[in-house]
Amino acid sequence: MRTGAWLLAAAAFAAGCSSNSGGERVARSYDFGVEAPAARLPAVRVGAVRAAPPFDSTDMHYRLAYRDVAELHAFVQSRWAAAPAELYRKQLLRAADGAAGRCTLEVELHEVTQVFLSKESSEALLELRARLADGNATLAEKRLRIAQPGAGGAAAAGAAAMAKATDRSIAELAAWIAAEARCKGR
Repeated sequence: MRTGAWLLAAAAFAAGCSSNSGGERVARSYDFGVEAPAARLPAVRVGAVRAAPPFDSTDMHYRLAYRDVAELHAFVQSRWAAAPAELYRKQLLRAADGAAGRCTLEVELHEVTQVFLSKESSEALLELRARLADGNATLAEKRLRIAQPGAGGAAAAGAAAMAKATDRSIAELAAWIAAEARCKGR
């Protein structure tokens, strides 16, 4: 009799977990959208895009600056649709003009977080190092730090703000590449 009651309780619990009742949270995944960045990259080959740990996974990270900015958290019910480096490379390819240039652009993401300044206010923070190379030779390097305000108090708003930060960073990279004389011509 005890076994039967236990099995009935377990079945009821499993049924409750599988239903999408009002209080249950649904896992969400985000990317940078379907639009190409407004800025176009000059003729350049898009090379490797990497991310430093822990930003090399699909976890969406955030920091509570009002409590301890050094403590890194991951949203439980929200994830990136792919690792941020893959999402960033996709946007670079969308911004490329299609012409293979003399130089190769490589990017390393160092920070991809939503930083909460208060419980309801945050900004998307994107930090990266870009490298222009001709073969194995490094021609130039650039570091960028983009803080995009208006990320709100939830992961969805943070993802939208990160997409804007990505677009801003690509615009800055485009201007930098265009100014690099050693990347002009073939």
